[in-house]
Amino acid sequence: MNKNESPPEDDKRLAASLLEELWQIERAEVVQMLDAGRDGIAVQIAGPLGSMPLATLMPRANTTELVVSGEWGRPETEYAVTDLDQLPLKTASVDTLVLLHTLERQAKPLALIAEIERVLVADGELIVAGFNPHSLFGLFSRHREYDITPCRHSPSKVRQWLDLTDLQVERLVSNYFRPPIASQRWRGRTELLDRLGLRLLPNRGALYVLRARKRTYRITPVGIDFKAAARLPVRGLPSTAREGLGQTRGSS
Repeated sequence: MNKNESPPEDDKRLAASLLEELWQIERAEVVQMLDAGRDGIAVQIAGPLGSMPLATLMPRANTTELVVSGEWGRPETEYAVTDLDQLPLKTASVDTLVLLHTLERQAKPLALIAEIERVLVADGELIVAGFNPHSLFGLFSRHREYDITPCRHSPSKVRQWLDLTDLQVERLVSNYFRPPIASQRWRGRTELLDRLGLRLLPNRGALYVLRARKRTYRITPVGIDFKAAARLPVRGLPSTAREGLGQTRGSS
């Protein structure tokens, strides 16, 4: 081994230190997105960095956590999910859904997004956290010990996918504009990149968190008030409107 190279154990320890810093940032951003006063059912699918304490953050909601079977060394539970294309949740049953790097398990997550739209209630909230491939971290972390997600999708791409459904993005934040530096001391020397990134390239952070809401648009038929229509003056109206008003008066 070259004397300038660190042992594999040190590499793992430094990588864990970096990922823990990213997790602290991600937790803080997700907390800002959550509606602490919302009730109903709140479900999360944990990510490689950890899971959120939804029971504490949303005390009025009934919370649960889904675990993807065989992913990231997490233990199997009775709530394990084997197929993200078919979530084990009833249609229109979830009020808040938190996905921590869940979209990054699939190269083509449109089927998962369709499932998300299905299980959310009207006006339900979706929180998505992910790694941005179009960032310094994304460019320099591929095929390294920090590469902990198989597929990464940019926040703009995720937003385009959500726009194809009734899920409307309300807020999007991006954070950590530094490259993947394992040494905590050297990471501290690159904090200037975070300040510059927020000002110059606000959508190029390593981490992004977005909140979307399921909007449903219903058409309510409105009846015609024939008595009010009979009192309308016909002078000055277009010919088509006069003809239609005459037919209305004749039918009444």
